[in-house]
Amino acid sequence: MPVPIEVGQRVLVYNPSHGWTLAYFVTAQQTNENKLQILTCRLSNCHHKATSQDHYRYPPERVALHDTVENNLHVGTRVLCMPSGDADTSRYIDKPLRGIIAEQPAEFNHQRYLIFADNDSPFYLRSSAIHLLLESLSSYLAKVDLGTKHYIENYVLTYPKRRLVNVSNKDHINVELNGQWVDGIVSKVEGSLIRMFLPMVNKHEWLYRGSLRLQPLFNSLSTYEPPTKRLATSENEKLLDSKAHFLLQPLNQGWRRQVRNDLGTIVYISPCGQMFTDADRLQIYLIQMNSIFNIKQFSFDMNCRVTQKFISPKTTFVQLDDYSSGKELVPLTLVNEYDSSLPKTFEYVTDRIPLTSDIQIDKSTIQGCSCLDNCLDTTKCECWKKTYDAIIASHYYEDIISELKELFAQDDENMENMKSYLYDALAKQGYGYRHGRLLEKIHSGIYECNGKCKCDSRCTNRCVQFGVNTLLQIYNTAEKGWGVRTMYDLPAGTFLSFYAGEILNDEDANRRGVQKNMGDVYFTALDFVASLNPSLSPKKHKPTLNMSNGQHNGNGHAETTTTTTAENQDENTPIEKTRAFLEYQQANYDPGIFVMDAHLKGNVSRFYNHSCSPNVFVQNVFIESWDVRFPWVAFFTATNIKAGSELVWDYSYEVNILTKKNVLFFFN
Repeated sequence: MPVPIEVGQRVLVYNPSHGWTLAYFVTAQQTNENKLQILTCRLSNCHHKATSQDHYRYPPERVALHDTVENNLHVGTRVLCMPSGDADTSRYIDKPLRGIIAEQPAEFNHQRYLIFADNDSPFYLRSSAIHLLLESLSSYLAKVDLGTKHYIENYVLTYPKRRLVNVSNKDHINVELNGQWVDGIVSKVEGSLIRMFLPMVNKHEWLYRGSLRLQPLFNSLSTYEPPTKRLATSENEKLLDSKAHFLLQPLNQGWRRQVRNDLGTIVYISPCGQMFTDADRLQIYLIQMNSIFNIKQFSFDMNCRVTQKFISPKTTFVQLDDYSSGKELVPLTLVNEYDSSLPKTFEYVTDRIPLTSDIQIDKSTIQGCSCLDNCLDTTKCECWKKTYDAIIASHYYEDIISELKELFAQDDENMENMKSYLYDALAKQGYGYRHGRLLEKIHSGIYECNGKCKCDSRCTNRCVQFGVNTLLQIYNTAEKGWGVRTMYDLPAGTFLSFYAGEILNDEDANRRGVQKNMGDVYFTALDFVASLNPSLSPKKHKPTLNMSNGQHNGNGHAETTTTTTAENQDENTPIEKTRAFLEYQQANYDPGIFVMDAHLKGNVSRFYNHSCSPNVFVQNVFIESWDVRFPWVAFFTATNIKAGSELVWDYSYEVNILTKKNVLFFFN
């Protein structure tokens, strides 16, 4: 028993239809299902004897001793608080509430207990209004969310050491209200509590001076990131705002994001009060609840402030609200802070358009998965296994796969068991998308789920196919021409955009490349065969692309030199130039290579500038076709990127090296 109790002793029991009523304790039992202690009692108006079997059963959290407590309860004790007729009690509560002891009686609090109620309200009560619950603290913490559990455990463990804000009457202090920071005025200070007047809602509220709803503690122990707009007030307003930044959409619909610096974690709180401290559990919850949100719209990155928006301090000469004219899912803004010029005219498109009808993308070989769990088990998803198969076959991962095969304890002749083992090992190492993000480039390509799959849009193996959902801005960099920056903080692995434009064959690419005012500035090679077939590349040679002596050409792109190194050679020993490496590839297969050109038609991706220290990397992705000649060229953040930072990547090829026979550049 958590609390000593005798047969026949008077207790208070809770029934949803009658509230808290007087009863008499009969006996205690154990349930077979969950091993919780069940107390049996008879109501005070029941004339059955205490030994009668005709009695009611109550769990410990619904039973409290009828007699009030003394002034010796420990912090963390579970109690029932009952309103009484005295004015002191009536100031705080008007109905029975359960909670825990948070502060013992002392002179500074006028010999009263501080209570943290289960409904998150704090108040002071004298012992005459407090009854001891039969529920233990450990039993209570086993049923609450992880964030509350950690907070209470830490509070009880460190008491009486506490961090409290020091304020006086009439002081102004910001208070969190429904995910927003609102102005509050201190109307009374009483012990560890303050009474706040909130003009925005015209009401008073008692707050604990150590509450994380007070902004002075916002950046210390824990912080809430408020939404950028008020919560919906009608059913029509509850429709998802697709034009908002993707990480803000849950916050604008009642979710809360709490930065727990004291615990070193992020806590997401659903509108119904569920708390989540990890993406795995949250992802399952979203799927089970058939939520309009998917896991990609949540970030557990401590360094990512999802509400942090960039506001330029400079005067703008040109400002366009949506440069894509509504073709992207979210507005693509454009500003010029130096002059009134605009980028050179081109047609904004959000697709890959073959230049001629003879360029046919083979869509017949694509297959779909039969996953009913939105591909949570990646080892059973046919699309995920396609990605794993490419990794296993790729020369980029020869060393890793060889080590895994050596660890495989069974006979190598059992290929199916070995492949299953490799799938499981690659899944545990996190190759591919992880909760909708790509933390590491997969050189052999990613095969996303497609229209033939049974999974839906919440599947985390779908990223590129949905298009741009990040609020980006095209701006004049002054030094490098036009560039792109993010308007909000972005966590590592976030999908940005894919390279849209016209698909050219090698003949058309060479023809355009030598034309005046064309060139290869906006060219991106789609050649991908060598990445999937190790026989087409020298063994053990993993290309490491190093940019040097970059000279910008005035269009925001850089003229560079690309080299490779071999892992089995000394680190300082260079091998042949990339151009020779490409010639070797082209001499060993002839599928015809294709080029994506964004000169005349393109999207935001054409504005990304080059950097030798990129914060963006390129990933080849297969969606509507498994034809290795036509990958989608997608851009992902390589690290956490702060709001206002320019998005840059390593071009990894030499500009203006076109010949009459071959397009000599390598994208992978």
